[in-house]
Amino acid sequence: MPPPQLVLYSPAPPRCTCRFRVFAAAFECHIALSAASFHKKIHAVGADAAVVCFCSARAEQAPELLTLGRLDSLVPVISCSESLDPDFIQQAAQHGIDRFVLCDMAPEKIRDIIYEAIRHGGLKAFLEARHPGSLSSSPHTHKMIDEIVHSFPHRLSEYDIARRLGISRSWLQKLCRRFFDLSFKQLLRRIWVYHALRLMQHTNLDNGEIALQLNYSEASNLARDFRKELGCSPTAARLRLATQRPEKLFRDKK
Repeated sequence: MPPPQLVLYSPAPPRCTCRFRVFAAAFECHIALSAASFHKKIHAVGADAAVVCFCSARAEQAPELLTLGRLDSLVPVISCSESLDPDFIQQAAQHGIDRFVLCDMAPEKIRDIIYEAIRHGGLKAFLEARHPGSLSSSPHTHKMIDEIVHSFPHRLSEYDIARRLGISRSWLQKLCRRFFDLSFKQLLRRIWVYHALRLMQHTNLDNGEIALQLNYSEASNLARDFRKELGCSPTAARLRLATQRPEKLFRDKK
């Protein structure tokens, strides 16, 4: 299995100690020295994750680094730094950085955090990308996506989501139909198939093991969901992942 593609952003000549200990050692690492290059490379190389490096920056540069803008992409974004200040974490999180590592962590721990981010990341952006308009005009839909993502991998029921949103189940169904053109049950099925594809792409788990990890009672139930969502079997989808990203498999469904 080829190493995951990682894009590392560092505004100064990269002096990040994580770069050689972890990023270049365990991943196919691409360096970006500017915000424009960072965004372009994420898409150009088909990145599996992105890292924003604060290690070599002076403290007064941190606000400048966050001029990267909102990092809405189909990949998880991690920051590496020498210390974790609560105010910095809050500000960085508002810009789309959702995981944090420290330079003095053991290389194996940093690697595991990034691999976990790759396996579980991208779900929020995947759902938001299927929303036809601005989520700011639909706060309930925005919060529904957050609830699903934050509870993952636990399967919340229609009742649980409606209760957390403070709306009725019938209104929840209307939201799903209006903004995703899917029932709530269909939306959840799409989420689980998407995550199964990411596990295929970034782990060595076989189809049966993936079904078990995603709490399917039988591997045949996972196969059924693949046929409904993608029009093919899990094995056929796995072959297509050699040349296509998971998101494209949904777009290519006939």
